Amino acid sequence: MNSFNLENQPKINSGFKTPEHYFENFSEQLLSKIQEEKPVISIFQRHRNWFLAAAAVLILGIMIPFLNKPTDSQSIDDATMENYLAQSNISQYELVNMLDDADIDALERDLAMDESTLESAIEYNGNLENYITE
Repeated sequence: MNSFNLENQPKINSGFKTPEHYFENFSEQLLSKIQEEKPVISIFQRHRNWFLAAAAVLILGIMIPFLNKPTDSQSIDDATMENYLAQSNISQYELVNMLDDADIDALERDLAMDESTLESAIEYNGNLENYITE
């Protein structure tokens, strides 16, 4: 193996060269670049799309409870109400006591019978005693 002595061998060029008079004007050039005013870009302008997307998601999140309002008691269909009353332990007397005058008037209008229908119901029904006692 040959011994390698750095001082005796020819030097290898690195391939990099500095321009002439580069270090003489370096500090002046650096100071001029540092002192140049750069335009200030606010965070909102820089990430505008992200802020708009976050605002849209926030607005939708706030609106969801208002869009999913619970149904009113008047919008409950008749079958649901009948099923509820059939499964609850409310007697006829308690149910009648809960009705107000407007409900009673509505029931009278809806359940109005003529005399012939009433007579036929009484004629063919054998348990008239139950209706009389109640």
